[in-house]
Amino acid sequence: MLEQNLSKLGFSPSEIKIYLHLLKTGSSYANKISSETRINRTNVYEALDRLVAKGVVAFITRNKVKWFEANSPKSVISLLKEKEEEFTKTKQSLLRDVNNFQISPLKKSLEANVFVGKKGLRMLFEEILEERKSTFFIASQWQFKKVFGPYFELWHKRRIEKKIKQKTIFPKKFRGKLPKWKFIEYKFVDDKFTSPTTTIIYGDNCLFIQWSKEPIAIKIQNKEIARSHLNYFNMLWAT
Repeated sequence: MLEQNLSKLGFSPSEIKIYLHLLKTGSSYANKISSETRINRTNVYEALDRLVAKGVVAFITRNKVKWFEANSPKSVISLLKEKEEEFTKTKQSLLRDVNNFQISPLKKSLEANVFVGKKGLRMLFEEILEERKSTFFIASQWQFKKVFGPYFELWHKRRIEKKIKQKTIFPKKFRGKLPKWKFIEYKFVDDKFTSPTTTIIYGDNCLFIQWSKEPIAIKIQNKEIARSHLNYFNMLWAT
């Protein structure tokens, strides 16, 4: 886990290996580190320079030879705080730029967009929460939970906090198997009324999600199309 977290902080594989080696063995010099870690000496020097710049490794010179030593693991926490501060500043600057950006009134938004992969779908589910409007799902399976795992539970927790109402239509085989959350209602229909593609309607938007290995979603932003699919949803809901 430590290796994975260091990687997320921007440490390269050689930096991780050398830093952990120094934590375990104490001070050492580049040639010895290269021999013990089996990392090319040139790469060792480059990695050590980067670790020193990050503030997690220090060095002293003895008889014209640099000896390197890992600083306390708490130095990694300091590095994380620096990253957080940088992220906060970048976020504030970006929000300011976005809010000040002027879009030409003649420019029309695209009515259809394609989103590929989990990141693309997550953006769409975040958008649903931002819309704060009632949502309507037609699903053949419980793919949202299967694909997104913990984010599925978090999304519904945030939906409940925002008091967003949801109606979902499932095949009859899911009767009695679904969580009883606030602001959500279920209806169950025969399989012939559902399809492998999940349909989500919210506001003037329709999403059509194909839950393949690399999921694909088509978002159509059109009032008439959204109304048409909502009419179909209401027809199924009334059956």
